[in-house]
Formats: sequence, C-alpha cells, structure tokens
Amino acid sequence: MSTESSRRAFLTSVGSAAGQSLILLSLPALISARVAAQAAQASMTGFKTLGQEEAAGLAAVAARIIPTDTTPGATEAGAIYFIDNVLGTSRAEVLAPVRLGLASLDVSAQSTYDTPTFRALDPGRQDALLKAIETTPFFNTMRYLTIAGTFSLPEYGGNRNGVGWDLLGFEMRHMWEPPFGFYDAEYAREGR
Repeated sequence: MSTESSRRAFLTSVGSAAGQSLILLSLPALISARVAAQAAQASMTGFKTLGQEEAAGLAAVAARIIPTDTTPGATEAGAIYFIDNVLGTSRAEVLAPVRLGLASLDVSAQSTYDTPTFRALDPGRQDALLKAIETTPFFNTMRYLTIAGTFSLPEYGGNRNGVGWDLLGFEMRHMWEPPFGFYDAEYAREGR
C-alpha cells in the first residue's frame, strides 16, 4: 500500500475514532487549551499536565498514529503539546484512563519484548502492540487527540507551523474566492 493510499485510509477512519474515544472536544474545550498549548509548544518547554516520561510515551504513540516518513507527522506538528493541555483542562477526567493505557502498553512492551517501555521499542514492534489494542478506548482516544493535535488550527496548540495542513494540501488564505469547489466551478462553466 502506498503512503498516499495509507494516509487516505487513515483519514477515512477518523470518523470512527471520535465515536469510540473517551473524549470529544467542543469548541470551548479547544479554546481553553489553546493559550497554554501555544506557549508550551513555542518554547518547547516542559508539560503542564504530563510528566516527562508520560509525555515521551504518549508522543511515541502519537508518532505511530501519524508517523514521520517522507512527510512530517504528529511529532513535527507538536501534537503532544495539544494532548497535554487538553488532558489538563476541561477533559481532565480522561487523564487517568490515558495514563492507565500507557502503563498497560509499557507492561506489554516488557512482557512481550523484554523492553522497559513502549517508547523504547522499534517502530515495527510499537505498531504490533498498537495493532493489538486498536479497538480499545485508550487507542481511540489517542488517535482522536493525535488527529486533533495535528490538523487543528495552530492556535489550539498543535499543528505547529501548519504542518498538518501541508499534509492535507490545505492553503491558509485570508479569503477564498469562488468557485469554492467542483460543483461551483461546474455551475460557473454552465453560465448560470
């Protein structure tokens, strides 16, 4: 499967991630996480909610959900800063299950591969462990948060320098001019 078709398949599955996640983000939740996430991401400093080890582990999960290959991924988009701030704001009740899910991944890494943490595994082994849990609320929550942190407005704390938008081919413009889409272009050609 090519990188392009695997990205399309991934984006197609995004809709189901939100419904199976422990968390759904509303506009007020995004706005409340925005300022702190921007400041932390800009300074590349410590995390507000997560410890360094937790952040590194969750960043490793996010990096496998939207990996870096010939294009940037969740790491370059700074998705972990978005995740850190969302888990510390109005959705703090999800922090404990996310921590438990990460701890469970670390236990799986120890028991399956004799490696102390999930993040210490090579990408292939990380993918194998994530594949085994891809229907769990923890994985779906991480997928949802990773996608939101990678593709949301940069002012919400992720999508550093518009990396996520570049992946989608989105151009940030002050104003869009018609025709806006295929159907509008066809309508304009017909002279209506």
